Parts: sequence; structure tokens; C-alpha cells
Amino acid sequence: MTELTVTRKVQLKELSPKHKLVAQLLSQGVGREEVAMAAGYEPEYITWLGGDPLFIEHVREMSRLVSTHLEALYGKSVDVIAEQLTFGAGEDKLKAARLQLEATGRIGKNMRSGDGDDGGVDRLEVLARRLLSLQRQQREGVTLDGESRVVQEG
Repeated sequence: MTELTVTRKVQLKELSPKHKLVAQLLSQGVGREEVAMAAGYEPEYITWLGGDPLFIEHVREMSRLVSTHLEALYGKSVDVIAEQLTFGAGEDKLKAARLQLEATGRIGKNMRSGDGDDGGVDRLEVLARRLLSLQRQQREGVTLDGESRVVQEG
């Protein structure tokens, strides 16, 4: 457990199941009033609890576990991108893969490797946009040279 510098006179020694419920609800974005009602606490206690070192460490641990799970999904995202590139369908899947890649810092503004000299433009993001544009054009019957062609059978 990480040592926290604390000047609080009263600190928790152990988290109860209700304290862990509070942490889960707060991490899901539920408001203080609703959390207090769900746990049977006063809203002021929820605020106090949020500053307790043991509670803070529990939230950090939850965050580390979720981060590990998210990181483990990277392979699935690569599979989805490969499937998209191979079969050319599933725009929703590609968007999901992009979200996962952004969440893990592999693409987007907060890329892990800041060694690119592309002025902040992410190459994978540009390629993903281009792929989606080409798919739309293909559905509309537009070829890469910008001309619309109709194939007549006969």
C-alpha cells in the first residue's frame, strides 16, 4: 500500500463492504447524494470518506485492476482492425477498436510514444479516418480516382 501524508485525526483502519460500495458507485460517476442514499450514509460522510487514505488507496487499486483489464483487450482490438481491413465491414467495430486504442494511449493526443514529428497528428488515426472514407465511397459507388462507375452486366 502506498504511504499517504495525512493530517487527519480520524482515519479508517478497515473498509467495510458499504465503503467498497461507495467507492464503486463514485467511480461510476454516481453523485454524492445518490451514493449516500444507496449506502445509508449522510452526504457529508461520503465527502469525508473520499479523503480517507485507506479509501483513496482502495480506489487506486480498483483503478489499477481496471487499467490492467483494459490493457489486456489490446489484442482483441488488433484482431478487430485486422478483420476490418480483411473484410471491409463493421464500421462500429472499428470505432470500438479506436476507442480502446485511445483509452490505452496507443493513438490520439496522449500517445505513449511522443517521438513522432508529425505535429501531433496521429498516423493510425489518419489511416482509420481514410479507411472509413474509402468504405463510404465504395458504398456510394465512387472509385479512388473520384469517378462514379456503374458496372453493367450483359
